[in-house]
Amino acid sequence: MASPHPSALRTWWAARPRWLRRLLWTLVGVYLAYLLLANLFLNTPLGPWAANRKPEKFTAQWGTALSWWPGYVKVWDVRLQGHVMHTRWEVHAGRAQGHLALLPLLHREVRVPLVVADEVSGGAHRDPGPPIVPPTFDPKAKPGWVLRFDRIVSDSVRDGYFGDLHLQGDGRAEAGFSKQMRGGAMAMTPSQAHFAHATLHQGDQVLLHDARIDADFSLDPHRRDQAAGVDKLLKLDAHLRMQGSTAALSLQRDDGGRPVLRAAPGQGKADIDLHWLRGELAAGGRLDWRAPLVGTRLDGQPLQGEARMDVRVDQDIVVHALMPEQPGANLKLDADLRVQGRRIPLHDFTTLVPRANGHVLMQWRFPSLGWITAMFPQAQWLQLSGEGLVDADVQVRAGQLAPGSRISVPEASASAEVMGHHIEGQAKADLRVDGEAGALVPALDLQMQRFVIADESRRPFVEGEQLRLDLRAGAGERTVAGLKQTASAHLVFRDARVPDLRAYNRFLPEGQLRFEGGNGTLSGDVQVAPGGTISEGRLQVAARGARVQAAGIALRTDLDADLRLRQADLRGQNFTLDTSTVGLRNTSFTGPDGQPHSGWWASVVLPRARMDWTRPISLDADARVKVRDLGFLLALYSQKRDFPNWIGKVVDAGQTQVSGRIFWHGDELVLDRMQAGNDRFTVLARLKLHGGRREGDLFANWGVLSAALETEGGQRDWHLIRARQWYDAQPALLR
Repeated sequence: MASPHPSALRTWWAARPRWLRRLLWTLVGVYLAYLLLANLFLNTPLGPWAANRKPEKFTAQWGTALSWWPGYVKVWDVRLQGHVMHTRWEVHAGRAQGHLALLPLLHREVRVPLVVADEVSGGAHRDPGPPIVPPTFDPKAKPGWVLRFDRIVSDSVRDGYFGDLHLQGDGRAEAGFSKQMRGGAMAMTPSQAHFAHATLHQGDQVLLHDARIDADFSLDPHRRDQAAGVDKLLKLDAHLRMQGSTAALSLQRDDGGRPVLRAAPGQGKADIDLHWLRGELAAGGRLDWRAPLVGTRLDGQPLQGEARMDVRVDQDIVVHALMPEQPGANLKLDADLRVQGRRIPLHDFTTLVPRANGHVLMQWRFPSLGWITAMFPQAQWLQLSGEGLVDADVQVRAGQLAPGSRISVPEASASAEVMGHHIEGQAKADLRVDGEAGALVPALDLQMQRFVIADESRRPFVEGEQLRLDLRAGAGERTVAGLKQTASAHLVFRDARVPDLRAYNRFLPEGQLRFEGGNGTLSGDVQVAPGGTISEGRLQVAARGARVQAAGIALRTDLDADLRLRQADLRGQNFTLDTSTVGLRNTSFTGPDGQPHSGWWASVVLPRARMDWTRPISLDADARVKVRDLGFLLALYSQKRDFPNWIGKVVDAGQTQVSGRIFWHGDELVLDRMQAGNDRFTVLARLKLHGGRREGDLFANWGVLSAALETEGGQRDWHLIRARQWYDAQPALLR
């Protein structure tokens, strides 16, 4: 049909009412103005400036954009980026177009009924920097705007990533979501994603290829205070179906020379159909995985067989896993487990253990061995750390480790905290579960070939070999959760080296008694109670040629101490040391008068002794001492020339028995009610040493001769008349 003649159009236009012509010209002008302004806005820095007002949380960038009418936008080369908490995400599309509903804007709602995107890729990764915390919902505040995208559609999704996992393929997806600003609720409407010819990478390794992936998912409305982080899975309904080829497995050595399994080219198979329903797996789910073993064993022989895992979900979760044993590589797995129920714990997967039944036979290298000592919750002073090989044959019944179960760790880093001391070394550990009268009795045997003991500041002061620790549960517990409410441990080591005896000074009243040098050995045979406190046992210290400073007198001596500890107060660190002994041999010293003494010896027995280990350490003990002579005791009071001449004969009068009471607390040392003598003489003494001060009294008797000495603040007074009466009249230093 012929086009209207221009003159006819002019005639028709002139015949229209003036108001109509003005209206039409106005509409045309408005439309042209919109085309100009909207496209200028989208294609100049004004558009990105308006969209990126908070670039730390969200940015949008695009190449060219076009809008034909209000509410419609078509853009090319779109890139969206965001940061929420520790997660950074991004989406890129080669082209996208969408429609914005205008009327909902009147109700503070940005509603986009449809977005169509092409050539889509994107993903997310964890940002180690400071988190970007979204605003907290305030019910009293004015509600924020609502963002609602009813349908986001793409028939050309190319790839996506999460961390170092990267998925590529021919994908299509349809999703919808809504989010209320200012901390309001978010939700995802029922959405789908489909991939064909998909490949899944982890770093440089291909985990899955030639795969088909179908996923359906939705997320219930929720605010961040109702479900944050991994708890969002409690709001998720997701159904995953996946079939494809997986990599094979080869046996290689890592940088440390340890055998490891790594992905290798090959034709494994994966067939997965799992439905996650708000915190649990739905009945009917399954997972089948097969991976052939390729290459050679460490001994050069070809690998044979395949690794398998089968998971079935009915009323419970049933797991079968098999890894054929590889000689020389310590790799083996044969597991048959049924986990009661279908609920999956999101925060502590170890809570699955009480729900497990079945049998596990394995040799496997675990990245962490802490779960072994975690079976002994009352023995937190003992830890196995780091990675390690585990050889296990475990039976689990109704949430219990059945008697006969065993776990061996050929080598692990072990540490123990006993009475403030840190023991550390490479250890061999063997865990077994015995049964007594129907009760579970787990026991852990640990042996350190080499070890060190460090003080509270982690400064090593003991080095040794062949430490043994046996940890045993109390009988009577029947559940894994209550497996270890009591724990008894036996710790034994012999002749560990102490390179510098000065390390012991923190246990001594250092101002009055301290080591100046020398080395020695330490042996221990103790029972350790829950909390790392010694309940009873023996500690033996030996030293040869030790240099000691005692009350200002320098000694060189061979020392042997046998301390027998028994806990006296379960709430604290109070001990009895009854029957403990200390021996000094080949001792030489120089008295205050410069007189040398050599060949001196002393043997001390503590029939009653009480020690408080809390700082400052204190000791209250009765002592029985056998000494060569009294030269050292008298030297504590004064120089030999200050005594009457006949007392020199007392000093040299031969072997002497001494008894009395010893007390020290911090830097204070007290000797009280000291009685010394033999069939020739008697000496009574009391002495208090504190800092540089010494005060006390001494009485000596030899036949018809007697004398008493009073010392205080460096002053000495002799009492030669009625010396015994004067001494008896002086008050005791200890009650």
